[in-house]
Amino acid sequence: MTLNLLQAQEGLLIFCLALICAFGLKLSKLYHPNTVFALLTSNLAKRVVKKHNSDAQHTLSGSLACFLPILTVVVLLYALSYISFYPQWFGGLILFLCLDTHFETRARRIAKLISHGQKGSAKQLLTSIVSRDTDKLSEVGVIKACLDSLALNTVRHFYLIIIFYIIAGPYIALTYKLLLLCDQSWRQQLSIRHPFMRPVQRSIYLLEWLPLRGFAFIMALTQNFSKTRHYFKHYAQHYVNKNSGWVMALFSANLNVQLAGPRFYNNERFDNIRIGSDRQPVVEDIQHMLKLLSSMRLFWLGLTALIWFAINLI
Repeated sequence: MTLNLLQAQEGLLIFCLALICAFGLKLSKLYHPNTVFALLTSNLAKRVVKKHNSDAQHTLSGSLACFLPILTVVVLLYALSYISFYPQWFGGLILFLCLDTHFETRARRIAKLISHGQKGSAKQLLTSIVSRDTDKLSEVGVIKACLDSLALNTVRHFYLIIIFYIIAGPYIALTYKLLLLCDQSWRQQLSIRHPFMRPVQRSIYLLEWLPLRGFAFIMALTQNFSKTRHYFKHYAQHYVNKNSGWVMALFSANLNVQLAGPRFYNNERFDNIRIGSDRQPVVEDIQHMLKLLSSMRLFWLGLTALIWFAINLI
């Protein structure tokens, strides 16, 4: 009886095990496949991007440098699934490798360092989770950058990966993850407005447009909905990246602090609106953010399991 039930719900079992492993089994970045792919795309950019190229050439080379490696990886893994004995478990392994949960651990360490007056060490650790310049940040700037990064990275590298996996399968989730890795690796050496970055940025924007808004809206229903809806309307729509604006508005409204604002990338200032009219964040708000993320995770995973069972029963 138990064996039959497990076989009937094998997909849900694989999904749950992938999530448990994502939190309990942390692979070192030294040998993680994501690190290898990020190094590959970073070296491609160094070889391909030339100052004398036109904007059209940069856009074309950015498209090829982005889509060819991703297509190669996805096609190879898809072919491997056909010769594997357990293709569903192979998809679960892909989900496990796509999920990234180290941002919360580093945020806790940053909060601890700031609490002990070690702002320099907190800045150094912050550089591992953000692409912006951190040298000139004040203590409030470090806290705000940590909150911004924690919100955006957790939504994109955890929740949206799960949504794509459930709706479209592991290979669409993998494609989205590889796009994020391309974007992150290129941000470290190029301006975010460089034409080489446009293809990957537009692909990410279009792919996550609907699921990100759906996630933010559902989570807003469980929190302070009236305030969050107000922030969606008056702040998110005026953010440079409207997708990111929805995430920032969600967390700003429920933490009751001001997030976002101008930042520097490669010593170049980029102006952006500040989201929220509340107070500036303090170090305790990092812990509040972690608690909010924990409650959101429990709600979302419970909702996912209910939907999964409902679909299978129907």
